Amino acid sequence: MSKARAGSKPKPTKKAAAKPTKVARKTTPKAAAKRPMDGDGPALVPPPPRTPEIRAARTEPPPAADESLVTKWAERGAALLRELAAHGAEDHEYRVDLKDGRFVWLDPRGRVSAEARARALLSYAPTTSSLTMAWADPLLRAASVRPIERMPTEQDDVDEEGAWNVAIAAAEASGAEWIYRVAAPHSWYFLALSDLSFQPISPSFTPGSPAGLVLLEIEASRRAIRSGAEPAVVVRERLARVGSALLHEAEYAYRSTDWVSRLSRTGKRLEKLAGKVPVPSFEAVAKSASSSEWLAPDLAGSLDEALGLLEDEWRLFA
Repeated sequence: MSKARAGSKPKPTKKAAAKPTKVARKTTPKAAAKRPMDGDGPALVPPPPRTPEIRAARTEPPPAADESLVTKWAERGAALLRELAAHGAEDHEYRVDLKDGRFVWLDPRGRVSAEARARALLSYAPTTSSLTMAWADPLLRAASVRPIERMPTEQDDVDEEGAWNVAIAAAEASGAEWIYRVAAPHSWYFLALSDLSFQPISPSFTPGSPAGLVLLEIEASRRAIRSGAEPAVVVRERLARVGSALLHEAEYAYRSTDWVSRLSRTGKRLEKLAGKVPVPSFEAVAKSASSSEWLAPDLAGSLDEALGLLEDEWRLFA
């Protein structure tokens, strides 16, 4: 996970940064992942009014975000950054425990310098352009905001800007004060924050079980392999990225906990599995050869079996 600067600055941009959660300064979802929103982004204007006509009642949600709403949340992001800076916490790392609904900033000594209440808004998978509202996501349901009327629980063909717009609309409807984007290897999690305090309930923070997120990534990798929809190079990158992320979590968020060895072992195992996927040679690419573009059936079966064993192991802790 990144430092508070990287995660405490919500703001929509045209493309969201790949870095972990950030409350952005710009108004497009891309910059939103970096700095608090400041309202100077592109205007998202709804279409001009039409001549009234008799039509069936609306079933789709209203526009996710227009210019005024983007500006409003840009100002909120900037206000959050100023508040953190005033207490010397703008550069502090953050941690999230959705089970307890707690979002905290930690000083260099590992002590809580600020905290806020956290609720889940939605999850978004950039690789598949799919979005699921938190109340319909099994992993997030228990920590979700209340279901929002007329807002679809799932959406496809959503780009990064669209995900930010939906998150803004959901945050507005749920009474949130700020939005945070937490980035996992293949998913984004948008959180609604409120009740910021610089007098934490507890000066320390112990992260919850990582089993849920680990299982989510393993299951997603197994689905990709079984479907045969991803080229071999994409599968290789997927496994390597998840493995690297788990190793990072072992050294970062879960250091000094009982999860370190298990996360490290799983991360190394995933990186080893990624290494089994061959990289197309220059000659094959030059000749537009397709034989090595997709996973061979035997290799796909071997990878799926290995991931199944890891999944069984982690289910004991879910």
